[in-house]
Amino acid sequence: MCATFSPPAARGLVRGRGQPSGKVLPGVAVKKRRRSSGDVSPLATEAQPPPLSLLPLEPTARLAPADTPDVTVANAGDHSAIHRFLMEVFQGPSHAAFYAANDDPFYEPSDRLVVKQGHQVVAHLHLTRRVMRFGRQSFAAAGLTGLGTLPEYRGRGLARQMMTVAHRLLDEERTPLAILRTAVPHFFGRYYWVVCGRHSHASASARDLLAQLRASKQLQREGKKLSVRPWRQVELAGLLSLHQRCMTDCYGCYERTEAYWRWLVSRKLFDQIFVAVEGNRSHDPGEPGGVIQGYAVIRDDRVLEIKASPDRPAAALALLARACREAIERDYHTISLHAPPRDRLLSFLDRAGGERIENACHQGEVYMVRLRDPIGFLRSLATELRRRADEGGLAKPCELGLLVDGRKLQVVLTRRGVKIVRGKLGRSYLQLRGTDFVRMLLGHLDLGEAIESGRIAASTRVAATIVETLFPPLPLWRPPLDDLAG
Repeated sequence: MCATFSPPAARGLVRGRGQPSGKVLPGVAVKKRRRSSGDVSPLATEAQPPPLSLLPLEPTARLAPADTPDVTVANAGDHSAIHRFLMEVFQGPSHAAFYAANDDPFYEPSDRLVVKQGHQVVAHLHLTRRVMRFGRQSFAAAGLTGLGTLPEYRGRGLARQMMTVAHRLLDEERTPLAILRTAVPHFFGRYYWVVCGRHSHASASARDLLAQLRASKQLQREGKKLSVRPWRQVELAGLLSLHQRCMTDCYGCYERTEAYWRWLVSRKLFDQIFVAVEGNRSHDPGEPGGVIQGYAVIRDDRVLEIKASPDRPAAALALLARACREAIERDYHTISLHAPPRDRLLSFLDRAGGERIENACHQGEVYMVRLRDPIGFLRSLATELRRRADEGGLAKPCELGLLVDGRKLQVVLTRRGVKIVRGKLGRSYLQLRGTDFVRMLLGHLDLGEAIESGRIAASTRVAATIVETLFPPLPLWRPPLDDLAG
């Protein structure tokens, strides 16, 4: 079994309890464990049975052959063997890129799970951690990357063993969300991973796009106040500050510390960072360079990421225009822009006759998500749900029932807040599967399409209206800068 993913990178949190320090025995059967008194579901009370699980248990792994080695956590001494394994199975990354990735400030060798035969690594999985932004909230997020097995060891259930161990580690650490990118979703679907998230980018003629940008009245009016130039290493604090200011409306982006920014820059997996500054336009490195109002990261003919201050939207236009000029100078006929769905910059590429990609699947790869506790995640969204209800003008109190895989839940909105009630449905409810429930929570559900296709049924029009208000489609997306590989 061999799968490839785009790496969501390393950790943004301290490890939880239960981290193994030696061998981890492969789980051949996964049992539902009762939570301790300090690990209670938000819906559970002392008088209730163990908390409701809206997704089935992991499938029982088949017994491995007697000669199958155990899954273990790696250490620093395994790096050379792991790199040889990755080169044989995935033909990459390069030696320099592999060790640069290990310089991630949150990386630990024990984040890698391996199966070894003697000194040779025959199977590998990299578990990584981040903090993901979800609108005004943040959640711990794990990533899975580099899962593979040497050809001569396939068919022994090693990938299944590693997934079982990985899930146990994430559950012990109480990581609410995990994400990966893969071309074999059917394999992970058996472990109740759900296809969720979008590829979002567009490409157009660099000359046609530049013409569209120059015709923009906003750029003509406000662009004169801005100067676009290469970024300087001493301006790292400006990148950090601007990125944090732009995170309010991000869904799926990772939070970046100063140490993480330094690591991203030091890897040198991009060609240039341009900044749009306002104020002092001096090009002397010894002079203050003005206030950074936007930045763009460029690699070849791709704009990997553009951020602009919310009160200076023209900075994004000026940066994109500079990227077009750079592409023309380097003899690229087209330019690609990676940006969240609904980003207004993508409309300029549309008007330039470009091609836009906003699909769950692109070149055979999809994003998949696993929620450890969907009900707990729903409850953590209480503040966000109340805000959406207020902005959508929902009259309170109101109730929405959810019949998920035959199990009853009810979201109750009152003037005081939001409650999640177990075992109750009410008159207005939605009937759906657990996979669509996860997509709904993460803003990846098109309610109209799901109802029309018969995957979801609404008991009343009121139920559909409440769902559309509380769980609207969201631009769940992250920039490729975090996932670059050498």
